Amino acid sequence: MSKIVSDPPAMLAGKEEDMKTTIRIAPLDAALVLRRDGTMEVWLPHVHENPPDNAVAMSALMCAYQDDRMMRTILDAMKSAGYEFPGPPPEGLTPAGKRPDVQ
Repeated sequence: MSKIVSDPPAMLAGKEEDMKTTIRIAPLDAALVLRRDGTMEVWLPHVHENPPDNAVAMSALMCAYQDDRMMRTILDAMKSAGYEFPGPPPEGLTPAGKRPDVQ
């Protein structure tokens, strides 16, 4: 009996059991998944001129993730703007693993 997998990367990898969440990607969406093991998955819109801002931002983050100098520059800019890495989630937020819409 075969299983139906709606996620193309999971279909190619044949590892449905490793999947935690399915993310639906629309034609002009851009996504960057940074895995804990250092690998990444990238989805970019198939446009050749005037890419949308989300694709440009995602591309910049993808490049920075692989370039220490770029990453330091971004982190320094975030720090000077007052951004901080969050501590524990605020009370009232439900962790993704315990939400009814996430399996």
